[in-house]
Amino acid sequence: MARIGVFSDTHGSIENLRFFTPRLGQLDSVFHLGDCVEDAPLLAARLNTGFVSVRGNCDPWADAPREQIVPWHGHRILLLHGHTHMGQLALYCKAKSESCSVVCSGHTHVPSIEEYDGVLLVNPGSLSRPRSSKGPSMAVLTVTEDRIGAELLFCRE
Repeated sequence: MARIGVFSDTHGSIENLRFFTPRLGQLDSVFHLGDCVEDAPLLAARLNTGFVSVRGNCDPWADAPREQIVPWHGHRILLLHGHTHMGQLALYCKAKSESCSVVCSGHTHVPSIEEYDGVLLVNPGSLSRPRSSKGPSMAVLTVTEDRIGAELLFCRE
């Protein structure tokens, strides 16, 4: 089993990570979905793990791909910021076209987990500029050979 911390839209501030660290335990990796992608190595260092990142609309000069498919325990996980594939239907169609069972995207700063026809759509929200009454948020993926589960964590829970 693997546990992956999913972050997006940190916009240069990871100080709210302190609210989540006691609840996270050991992570196997961090996914950063853009908008201050240079925060990815900082998050990974604080959580003592590696990272995979993609750039967002606020990262035009970043040295990170716009999209990335990460194979994990036999699953294909699509990472993208979300500004080029707006809406759940567009994200679902992109994941299906890439034979991915999970798509992780950000951009909206609104956390959500939804499943459509076997495709898990995960948006971790924002660690620094939330658009949720529950405050800053992130997601955790739990990956086994049989399935991928996702959980949202909120600062105010």
